[in-house]
Amino acid sequence: MDLIPHDELKPNQSINYAPMIDFLFLMLALFATLALSRSALYDSEISLAELKPGSSSGPIQTKKEVQQINISIGADGHYKWLTEFQEYQMENVEAIQEELARQYKIGALAQDKLQTEVLLHIDRKAPWGEISQVIFAVRELGFSVHPVFEAAP
Repeated sequence: MDLIPHDELKPNQSINYAPMIDFLFLMLALFATLALSRSALYDSEISLAELKPGSSSGPIQTKKEVQQINISIGADGHYKWLTEFQEYQMENVEAIQEELARQYKIGALAQDKLQTEVLLHIDRKAPWGEISQVIFAVRELGFSVHPVFEAAP
C-alpha cells in the first residue's frame, strides 16, 4: 500500500496553455487600442500650410464674401423680407420667388448663386406647410436656404 498514489508522483507531461492565451489576448487588445488611438490623434488628414513672413508667394486667399437675405416666417404663417432698415410684407411664396429673381436679374445678388444664402427666421409656432413651401421655392431658384435659431428672451 502506497501513501502517495502513482499518478501524483508522475511528472505532468502537458503544458497549461490558458495563461498564454490570456496573455496573447491582452497583447492583441493593447495593440488594437494603440492603432485606433494613433489614427484618431495623428491621422486626421489635416494639412497645415506654413506661412513664412516676408515670403513672396502672394496674398492669402480668403473665403469669398457671402451675401445673406433674411426672410421671416411668423406664427400666423406670414412672410416678411427683412433688410437692415425695414421689413417688407410678402403676400405668398411666389412673391418671394419674384423678388429673388428680380434682385438676381438686376445684379443686386452675386452671379454665383452659391454665394447667396437665404436665412429663414422661423417662429416656433409657424406652420410647417409654409416653412416647407418657402424652402422648396428658394431651392427651386438655385439658392441655399438656412434656418436660423434665435433664443427667445
